[in-house]
Amino acid sequence: MELLSCPSCQQTLWDPVTLACGHTFCKKCLKEVNRCQLCKQRVKISGAQELRCNTLLSSLLDRCLNMEAKVKRITRDLEGLMAIQQYEDAGTVACRGILMAPDHIPLRILRSQMYLCLKQFPESLREAEVICDLQPQNPEGYYRKGMALQYMEKKEAALCEFQRCLALNPHYTIALQEIEQILEDSGYSVPSSLEDLMDEVAQICKRSVIDTSCLLAPLQAASIGSQHCGTSNKGDEDETIPPPLVLPCDQSATALNQEQRKRKKIEGSSSPDTERKSKHLRLTDALEDEENDTDCLPPDPLLKDVLSLSDVECSLCIRMFLEPVTTPCGHTFCRECLERCMDHQPYCPLCKQCLREYLSTGSYPITALLQDLMTTIFPSEMADRKQVHLTEIAEMSNLVSNVPIFVCTVAFPGVPCPLHVFEPRYRLMMRRCLEAGTKSFGMCLYESGKSFSDYGCMLEIQHLDYLPDGRSLVETVGTRRFRVLQRGLLDGYHKAEIEYLVDLKLEGEELQEVQRLHDLVYQQMEECFSQHIGSLPRRIFMHHASPPPKEDDIQGSPDGPNWCWWLLSVLPLDPTYQMLILSMTSLKERLFHLKHILSVFLQNRS
Repeated sequence: MELLSCPSCQQTLWDPVTLACGHTFCKKCLKEVNRCQLCKQRVKISGAQELRCNTLLSSLLDRCLNMEAKVKRITRDLEGLMAIQQYEDAGTVACRGILMAPDHIPLRILRSQMYLCLKQFPESLREAEVICDLQPQNPEGYYRKGMALQYMEKKEAALCEFQRCLALNPHYTIALQEIEQILEDSGYSVPSSLEDLMDEVAQICKRSVIDTSCLLAPLQAASIGSQHCGTSNKGDEDETIPPPLVLPCDQSATALNQEQRKRKKIEGSSSPDTERKSKHLRLTDALEDEENDTDCLPPDPLLKDVLSLSDVECSLCIRMFLEPVTTPCGHTFCRECLERCMDHQPYCPLCKQCLREYLSTGSYPITALLQDLMTTIFPSEMADRKQVHLTEIAEMSNLVSNVPIFVCTVAFPGVPCPLHVFEPRYRLMMRRCLEAGTKSFGMCLYESGKSFSDYGCMLEIQHLDYLPDGRSLVETVGTRRFRVLQRGLLDGYHKAEIEYLVDLKLEGEELQEVQRLHDLVYQQMEECFSQHIGSLPRRIFMHHASPPPKEDDIQGSPDGPNWCWWLLSVLPLDPTYQMLILSMTSLKERLFHLKHILSVFLQNRS
């Protein structure tokens, strides 16, 4: 199935790792890569930490892959590691495969060969014994026994095992080559015909009654331990010491040549069986079926039978994933769920690993593979999950009956109000305002006994900067005044049902009277800005820019002229008094209050 294939090796994912960009690859495919092959984003590993497997995708793949496919993949990985002589890693992979399939002969063969490359000859012999127990008619087991015995200096026993191998398969060329090599090293003449050669080996074996199980006695206890998982041994038997192989004349020279060859084959090479290994692998590959990765997974229509909705549930909200994101530690959550957890503390909700670097990026890309998998297998459930989310967002975007309230200070229409957001509840509120598209929330002053005052001002988010630790700096500007009708709570922050305030409409002589009052108060404000340096009004206004221009239509806005609110925001007044003026719906009354305040400032010119 292409959906669960690695973009790099084009094979079914194995040990899947999800990068910071949201794309998923096999772990081994990322070891020598510094950029994502799909989006070209640089692969970042935090500190010396290894790439962590995606635990959820690993579990899903384990459900989808059948046992044969898993063992086949492990075998292929084991062959790859041995080809590049990474025998320690190969040992880990081999142990994993043997635990999964203790009777799998190709794995046993590879592990026997791996132990031979590591010069752990008794362990290699033990694996060969297991092969012979499982498949007595398989010549490979006897060949492996012969190789282990040969490097253990048990040449007579090795000859007998190679003979058994050839008896089962006369065309097993490499076993024949080993017999010829042993005879040459021992000073024997090598017969030209295969029949004569087998007769001579048979004579040697008759003179040397071999019981190789005695060689395994020291490993009986070790085979129980975890370091030799998934193995079995023959029962202990009485040890029969074989008679030494009699060397012909010039024994010392022959022994010297033999020692030199051994040193060249073992000590001079990291893999004493390199050449034989390549031949052997070609032979066993010919006996095995062709690799076919396409049968690793059931057909697409059957995946829904293998997987269920519970397999794609967020562990935080216990609902189907919505915009799933994967942390560097390999755990997957809904993006909103993870953000809410990170608002409180920068640790993974499951394993508690520190995610400060992940938090500092400020972005959490969706895990593309999981998103595609859910859309393909559970299309209707995915659509329902999105619809529920849209309904929740629509409810939160109602700026009359469900207005989020930021309890802090007094805000005014048309006046900027910068905020430093650090509380988890308000970090959540800001994200929801942006996600809903309204970019608006209410600002109210704290009032004892009510949580917040009865009057406030709507603020619109102009810009938001996230800091590396999750805090944010928010630029807002006031829009409309409102009165609180009903209070409530939502996920820790306040909400309210409100009604917007509108100034009373004026006509005729009353409008002209208010217009004259408006011009007079504006002139007073300009006079305060023109005072000499050192005077009280000048000291108050010197840190502010010039006042907003006077508006021609004093009733053009439902909140009245903007300069009145600007003036109210810069005057050093008690917030309760500011709130009183904010709640007024009469422009005339509001101008009288401002006229009185400015008159006090202008009277004190010293």
